[in-house]
Amino acid sequence: MLNHGIISFALFIFTFTGCATSSHVDPPPRIHHIQIGNQNSITPAELYAVVGEEIRWHNALSVPIHLGFLGVQPIAETGCDKGFTTWFGSMKDMTTIPPGDYVSLCFLRARTVRYNVWMDLADPIHSMSPTAVIHLDETAS
Repeated sequence: MLNHGIISFALFIFTFTGCATSSHVDPPPRIHHIQIGNQNSITPAELYAVVGEEIRWHNALSVPIHLGFLGVQPIAETGCDKGFTTWFGSMKDMTTIPPGDYVSLCFLRARTVRYNVWMDLADPIHSMSPTAVIHLDETAS
């Protein structure tokens, strides 16, 4: 039969080391907010982020707006998407943001992403914002 003191000591050590070796929980990824307002103003127009961080585009207007990526297919490798739809297995490069709502993406590789916002797709030249840029890096600088 085991000694009561040995059992108590073993339970104490088990409890103490159990707390000391508990798993580390990483903080949630950072969220970057981009505001789209009157005259298609984009704030910030140039953003620096780290791969995996969430980028949210907020429509501060009372009408829907259209967000479109330029050049390369920037949404081929993404996560945490909200508001983007897929077409034959890959994500579309344009989406509509309802009034007062937002869309978001987490880009999963380093790159530079360029995009524009349109107020009216029927008049794309006169309703287009200046091109905005997101610089994605592997690590925070």
